[in-house]
Amino acid sequence: MYFDERPKERREDLYDRDRELELLKRYILDGAPLVLLLGLRRSGKTSLLKVALSELREPAIFVDCRSLEERPAVSMLELYSMLEEPVSRLLGRWSKLRSFLEAVEGVMVHGIEVKFSWSKRKRTSLLELLKAINSWAAEEGRRVILVFDEGQELAKLRGVRLLPILAYVYDHLRSLTMIFTGSKMGLLYRFLRVEDPSSPLYGRVRREIILGNFTREQSLDFLRKGFEQVGVSPREEVLEYAVDRLDGVVGWLTYFGVVAVDRGVNREVVDNVMEEGSRLAWSELENFLKMRAVARRRYLIMLKRMAEDPASWSEVKRHLEALDGLISDSDFTLLLKNLLDAGFIERVNGKYGVADPLLRYAVLHRGAR
Repeated sequence: MYFDERPKERREDLYDRDRELELLKRYILDGAPLVLLLGLRRSGKTSLLKVALSELREPAIFVDCRSLEERPAVSMLELYSMLEEPVSRLLGRWSKLRSFLEAVEGVMVHGIEVKFSWSKRKRTSLLELLKAINSWAAEEGRRVILVFDEGQELAKLRGVRLLPILAYVYDHLRSLTMIFTGSKMGLLYRFLRVEDPSSPLYGRVRREIILGNFTREQSLDFLRKGFEQVGVSPREEVLEYAVDRLDGVVGWLTYFGVVAVDRGVNREVVDNVMEEGSRLAWSELENFLKMRAVARRRYLIMLKRMAEDPASWSEVKRHLEALDGLISDSDFTLLLKNLLDAGFIERVNGKYGVADPLLRYAVLHRGAR
C-alpha cells in the first residue's frame, strides 16, 4: 500500500522518495563499496532500504543493530549470533553458497541453518566468512549487500577491531557492498572515523544519502495519495489536523495512515497516534538517559527548553543554569553534542530544537522529572 512511503506517481514539484530510492539502487549496482543512508528517527531509512533490496533482488545480509541500543557494550559472540539468521536466510535462497560456507573454519551448516563457533579451539573468523561469501558472489556474478541497520551501535563492540575488517572488505572484496543506516549520525561518523587519518577507513570514498522530513504540502499529498490508493476519502480538515500534529515525519504519517485505515480517519485517531507514538519516543529517550543517570535532570531541562521553541546555544545554557546551577561551557557543549549525536535534537539556522514532534509532545507533557 501507499503507506510504505513510496509514492506511485512521480511529482517533480514535490519531495519524492523515489529519487532517493533510485540513487540508492544506482550506488549498489555501480558497485559502491560503502554507502551511508542517514536521517533522523522515523525518516524512512529502513523502509527505503528494504524496498531497494526487494527491487534489486540481489542477495543481502541484513543485520538489525537496533536491539543493541540499550546495551553499554556488545561482545563479538553477540554479533555472530545476530549474523546467523540472515546468513541462514541467504543460504536458504542460494544453495550453492553451502560449499563456500562449509570451507570456513568454525562455520557449521545443518540443512539451511548456519551456526558460528566462538570456542577458543575453533573460532569463526568474520573476515574469512566474508571472504567466502564474496567468492561465492563473484562466481555467481552477484553482488551481496551487507546491511547494518543503525550501524552506529557497533561502536559498542568489544574484543575485536571491526574497522580493519571493514577496510579490507572495502579494498579487496569487490562483490560486497556495505550499507550502514544511522539515525544517530554523529555517532555513526565517530564509529567509522572516515575523517580520522589514523582510521583504517580514512580516505575511502563513501556514498551518502540523507533523508529529510516532508514539508506541510508534501505531507498532505502523501496522506491524500495513500488513502486514495486504499479507497478511503478522508475529510481534508482531518488530514490538515494530522499534519499539524505529526509534522513531516514520514514514520508518524505512515503510522497514522495504517491505523486510520483500520480505525477510521478522524481526529480521535490522530490524538491516539500522538499518545501511542509519544510513549514510544519517550521510551527511546529513557534508553538514552538510563546510561546517563547523573546528567538526567540536565538533559531533560535542556530538552524541555528546546521543545518549547528552538533556541540558540546561549539561550539553552542560560535556561539550564537558571534551573540547575552553573555549568562550564565545555560540559554544556558536551551535553548538547550528545543529544545531537543521538538524533534527539537538530540544529537549524543556529537554533537547536527537538526534531521529533511526538518527542516534543512527550517532553512537554512529562516535564523535567
